[in-house]
Amino acid sequence: MTGNFRPETEKHPPPHWEWLYLAGLALAGAALFFWRLGVPGLMDPDEGRYAEIGREILLLKDWLIPHLNLVPYLEKPPLMYWLTALSFGGLGQTELAARLPSALSALAGVFLAYGLGRALWGPGAAWAGALVLATCAGYLALGRLLTLDMTFTLFLSLALGLGYLALGHERPRLWPWAYGALALAVLIKGPVALVLAGLIWGSWTLITRRPLKSLMQPRCWLLFAVLVLPWFLWVQWRYPEFFGYFLLEQHLGRFLGAQMHPRPLYYYLPLLLGLMLPWTWLLPWALARKGPTADPGRLFLWLWAGVVLIFFSLSRGKLPSYILPALMPLALLLGEALAATARGGEGWRGWVGLRASLVLWALAGWLLLVLYWRAPGPLAPALARAALFEPFLPWGLAAFALTPTVTLMWHRPYLLLAGALLLSTLVPLVMEEVSLWRSPREAGLALKSRWCPGAALVGFQRYSPGISFYSGQPFHILELQSELDFGRRLSPESGLFFPGPAQAAAFARARGRVFFFMRPELLPEFKQYLPGNYLPMARYRDCLLLAYEGK
Repeated sequence: MTGNFRPETEKHPPPHWEWLYLAGLALAGAALFFWRLGVPGLMDPDEGRYAEIGREILLLKDWLIPHLNLVPYLEKPPLMYWLTALSFGGLGQTELAARLPSALSALAGVFLAYGLGRALWGPGAAWAGALVLATCAGYLALGRLLTLDMTFTLFLSLALGLGYLALGHERPRLWPWAYGALALAVLIKGPVALVLAGLIWGSWTLITRRPLKSLMQPRCWLLFAVLVLPWFLWVQWRYPEFFGYFLLEQHLGRFLGAQMHPRPLYYYLPLLLGLMLPWTWLLPWALARKGPTADPGRLFLWLWAGVVLIFFSLSRGKLPSYILPALMPLALLLGEALAATARGGEGWRGWVGLRASLVLWALAGWLLLVLYWRAPGPLAPALARAALFEPFLPWGLAAFALTPTVTLMWHRPYLLLAGALLLSTLVPLVMEEVSLWRSPREAGLALKSRWCPGAALVGFQRYSPGISFYSGQPFHILELQSELDFGRRLSPESGLFFPGPAQAAAFARARGRVFFFMRPELLPEFKQYLPGNYLPMARYRDCLLLAYEGK
């Protein structure tokens, strides 16, 4: 019976050696998640949106109702917005402060992976799994961005791990901590955390034939309600439309409907493999080297990753970051496989699957490097688009090819971790290049430098929360359906929305100075309502920031 199985774990090293494991994780995590964290500009839409919500919490001194563009924004609960505002209050309204909650959550997630792996298999496997997680390209990139997903993943993973230890290792005192972490996950992203935890815990309990009553924790549910319900009930009391909008439109509607971010059913499987790079090539070997039912810990990690993948694949609305909670269990499974291989001594040559995986990885790496230097005609356009990542691309491809090659030559699995760390140093540099065209920082700062009392900012079929963050000014919005629509209905007196161009033109004529944010091809149409000189100040993607000078 799997329920009575206790896996054989490695012998624990002396305490001073384990401190070296932890110190190594801290050093690697600090370098990966905090080096040049504040250099790239905040990128729209997510980073600009969440930074602006945090700024408006401090501006309006309203910690209970999040606002975006000075109207209520209730798509998600407030915990991440509170953390961002607290970071701004302590460090100033900078890129570093905006991203700090995500980076700290990513680092904490690495230590959480170590703690869970240690409880399952011992320090060596835990250390390898934690480093695999830290060097997954998707985990590293999302740990350096201001989104809800990394902090949500931290609290959800903490809840899942503690719940498993309470169930499988008979440690019921961990249940209150598990439900407390689950409550924090709900306060970041809503009831999806509760659904995922229920599916994962419930599936493991049924498969291992444990009594379902072990999941019934009345006192823990009371703790959960005390932490979660006050904010939801207060917002519902203030805005009676809230529950219908939050539950039906933003959660159930996104899951069942295809109006927002529609993707095919198979979308997340290749994406997950991409987020796991460079470890993707070893994932089939790590998952197949033992049957999942041979060890209840492995079974739980399989279910964890599988439920997340299947649940979000069934959703009609999909975003890449939704799948992030599946990375930790996969990284732990891979770390355990590497640690077992490293302990095997001469048994290394018996790992046919690992050697085959490394050969495929090496062949793919060298093929990509050859194609980069001697690209055939059909690949030339793709390489031209990749020129954005020069000079990092050739170095990255070389490291990608050398990592499995050197490991095969020297028969040392932990060389893979060194290669992955080397590859990971390129991720922050690549993100800086991406931010050059994804961030509205230049436009926002240009607007701030030209601002004067009585001025106004008008968005014609466009809205950029990042420009609002960098300039400190709200948008007056014309002819745009957006995420602000529900807040607009709740605050019809805001005066920030125009029903048509004639009203926007009348508003502009009454102000001392007006700045417009719009696509260039729309300017001739708007000039029919408001003739005059429009001076370009900055360009952001397909839009111009224009200063209106009148006739």
